[in-house]
Amino acid sequence: MVDVESLTGPVLAALRTIPGVTVYDGFVPKTVPETDGYPDPYIVLWAGIGDNPDEALANGIHDTDSLIWDFQTTAAGADPGICRNVAQAAAAKLTNLSVGTGRVKPNPDGFNQQAPILDTQTTPSRFMLPRPWRLKTN
Repeated sequence: MVDVESLTGPVLAALRTIPGVTVYDGFVPKTVPETDGYPDPYIVLWAGIGDNPDEALANGIHDTDSLIWDFQTTAAGADPGICRNVAQAAAAKLTNLSVGTGRVKPNPDGFNQQAPILDTQTTPSRFMLPRPWRLKTN
């Protein structure tokens, strides 16, 4: 069985190399670091356990050596430009990133949000840009 934490670790490590950006794994704290009343840039990794893509064998048992792992990153920043820059930096780090026996690619079945979304439900408000990703292991 594919260990999802062995996939999550390299993705988090790659994102954490982006200068000036905090990376969170599966949550955003109630308060995030701020500068002059504006939230500092951050990325959230939303990762699950993936799905086994293989059909059952004739005996009804699934091969557990491969995995389709869909996950999402959400870039956030104080204004649309900062948000886009953070999202672009995340895309540069993740696109074609070698993880395990596969490579990270934009999820072809995911939504395609092109513009930052203003979140006024948080204080201070911030812009966010989600992006879906896919990794297939062999």
